[in-house]
Amino acid sequence: MRTATKDYIISTVYKTNILPIISACNTSCVFCSHKQNPQGVEVYRLGKLEIADFREIIEFLSPDRKIIVGESATRIIEGEPLLHKDFIKIVEMVRRKYKNSHIQITTNGILLTEELVSRLTELGGIDFNVSVNCLRDEKRRSVLGLKEPDNIKEKLLLLKDRINYSASAVFDPEFMDYEDIEEMVEFLDKNGAGSIRLFLPGYTNLTGKNLELSTLYSQVLSYVTQLKLKYSIPVIIEPSYIFDLKARVEGVVDKSAAKEAGVLEGDIIERVANEKVLTRVDAFNRVFRLKNPELDIIRGHQRLRLSLKKHKNTAPGFIVLYDIDPDETNRIKRVVERHNCNKVLFITSELAYNVLERLFAVGGFTFNYDVIKARNAFFGGTIKCAGLLTVQDIIDSAKEYIEQKGKPELIVIPPIMFDNRRRDLLGRSIDEIVTALGIPVDIP
Repeated sequence: MRTATKDYIISTVYKTNILPIISACNTSCVFCSHKQNPQGVEVYRLGKLEIADFREIIEFLSPDRKIIVGESATRIIEGEPLLHKDFIKIVEMVRRKYKNSHIQITTNGILLTEELVSRLTELGGIDFNVSVNCLRDEKRRSVLGLKEPDNIKEKLLLLKDRINYSASAVFDPEFMDYEDIEEMVEFLDKNGAGSIRLFLPGYTNLTGKNLELSTLYSQVLSYVTQLKLKYSIPVIIEPSYIFDLKARVEGVVDKSAAKEAGVLEGDIIERVANEKVLTRVDAFNRVFRLKNPELDIIRGHQRLRLSLKKHKNTAPGFIVLYDIDPDETNRIKRVVERHNCNKVLFITSELAYNVLERLFAVGGFTFNYDVIKARNAFFGGTIKCAGLLTVQDIIDSAKEYIEQKGKPELIVIPPIMFDNRRRDLLGRSIDEIVTALGIPVDIP
């Protein structure tokens, strides 16, 4: 595994607004994705970054987007950010530079202390996303690979009524059961968490685990639906299977602008500030950017107008599933115009297929096109996302299509597959697809 150069880090920060801090981790989770990469995958560890490095790197953050600390950005492995000896100084530096920007810190919570929480509370505008995973001490030690007991409940109570926080957990039925989910949901519901995200496990074919993602999703969704009858905290399952582009509210955070305005789970946002929304992402982004926006919503057979009292560029407090930014259609149109072609093949992932089909149906395209799914054959297992597709996955899917329907004039594939040098996770270039197929290939 190579060490990320500063140029690579800066490029990633500029693209994602994620600030990498450290690759070291104080857990050894049974579901850790970093342990199951097949041979040949190009990922990078962070070297020893000092305050002077961060002073340069943070210049490439955008003040108009949420600044995220503690999450893996593209191929850079992020560990536990609180392990960095200068963690507080780094956050203070970001806050001085970006006085009004929202900062989100993702952590496993083990190193939370009263002193740390007090200082972050003083800085203001900081939210936590705590990877809880499990509350029961013995099981938590087993799942997270901890050597010492860790009372995560005490750490979460440090945040209650002081710092907004949400929680997440990876649910693998081999290590956890539904009672573990309910225990987390009940505790978080009573103790100030804004929401909890349940991540279904992403296992590659190296693990030998025989999980069918769609089946597990249906089972967990059925259970969560029953939980929502007992608890008010929003519970979101990821990855989600999305079959339409309606801006349906999946949950509402307590004490938020959306809650105060009367937004309810199940509401469909039709317009924001009198402008029709096209997707969930479109609805959320419009509301996020505006001060005191008015929402036209559909609730059952009713149509209502609600006004949210909030500042510009702040979270509204309602949760929607992530589908797609409608601006993607404009980016695609520019790509097709640049190639001056009429027959276009879009290749995407299994999870993104339904979303793209529905967006393109209303995209106003004047060219002929097809959309097909590429199987994540290299990673296999439960992996079905575009970010983990490889050049060979695209080549194999395109060849099958060409055998059946002939050659398109252009192939458009997901940009998230590639780094800033247009290389996939194995270091293979997009140009290799062009060479293999004899067809122009591009990304929006």
